[in-house]
Amino acid sequence: MGDKLVNIEFLSSMSHEVRTLLNTIVGLSEDISGYESIPEEIREDAEDLVTTSKKLLELMENIIDFSKIESNEMEVVNTSYNPRKIFEELAKINELNIEDKPINLHTNIASDLPYELNGDKGHIEEIVDNLLNNAIKYTDGGDIWFDVSCTNDNGVCNLVISVKDTGRGMKQEDIDKLFAKIDRLNIERDTSEEGTGLGLAISKSLADLMGGSIRVESVYGEGSTFVFSVKQNISLMEEPDLTRTQRLKLEQISYEDEGYGYKRVLIVDDNLLNIKVLRRILEQSDLIIEECHNGAECIDLVSNDIEYDAIFMDIMMPGMSGVETLKRLKSIDGFKTPVIALTADAGDGAEQRYESEGFVDYIAKPFSKIQIEKKLDTVFKQNDILDEENDAEEYE
Repeated sequence: MGDKLVNIEFLSSMSHEVRTLLNTIVGLSEDISGYESIPEEIREDAEDLVTTSKKLLELMENIIDFSKIESNEMEVVNTSYNPRKIFEELAKINELNIEDKPINLHTNIASDLPYELNGDKGHIEEIVDNLLNNAIKYTDGGDIWFDVSCTNDNGVCNLVISVKDTGRGMKQEDIDKLFAKIDRLNIERDTSEEGTGLGLAISKSLADLMGGSIRVESVYGEGSTFVFSVKQNISLMEEPDLTRTQRLKLEQISYEDEGYGYKRVLIVDDNLLNIKVLRRILEQSDLIIEECHNGAECIDLVSNDIEYDAIFMDIMMPGMSGVETLKRLKSIDGFKTPVIALTADAGDGAEQRYESEGFVDYIAKPFSKIQIEKKLDTVFKQNDILDEENDAEEYE
């Protein structure tokens, strides 16, 4: 057992390093593919780099998860979360993963889904993402239906998540060994898809760990249906009135046409390549971008009354970590700037851990342009609403 624990720690350390390196590869490749004037061959090469990098990251994370499961070190980390939000985001991300395949993704989320549940958000996201990825991988064309239903009773929500596709389907002998931990499903040995096949086995283990289940129905040559069921405690059945009012205001705010209005953003990172990647993304919006390379410089800037609308903070920095830097920033009178954690730490409970440290949000490396824009939209909209409400109170 001791050797297995050492291996897990080693793999986790390597994952951190790999994520940091992939952040540069993915970020600059996405930037290159966005230029209109480059040759089509270069654009395709850049897109292939992004796709391959994501597969490498998926492989690394699957190996770590598999090692934790085999060593009985995988834990359930329960927290409150908005299920509709995570399922909608998973649908959007996987719709992008379809790329050029002639596939229509249909998403249906039950209207009676509770506003807030309590459970292992990270594991649920991983399972659903694996099921959607699997459907896309083995469907050459047609349709994929992503349905979320539930039954709510006595404070408990029984989530039922179904992913149905019109893909290649499976023979009965392949279904029987589908969730085996080592075997990789190989349909007629004529597939060009690459991978370890660990995704579904890991999903089954995670579902079992949470007291849930995964079942599959499939007809060879016609398609497959995977159904994931798990019970979650209900934290909030309905959206609070204040949040509902703010949500309506959020829907009225759009930065697409008017832009961010030259808001000021600070990047704090000791890795110059990571700064370069984030700058390339932020430069596509009308933002005033500044940078510094350690926590002490960041504190000096804020202490000198330079106001920022958002700060992107790397966590692993020499001398002073991002967590310690944030603690010192919060001790400065009047400091209210939202700080977003940028980190290669994507382990269990990472998002909750950084939120508990005072970060308003968390982004795991490698990050994409879409992820950064979504985080900025959320943070800026919330700030604009608060400013509007504060102005109204002062006026009264």
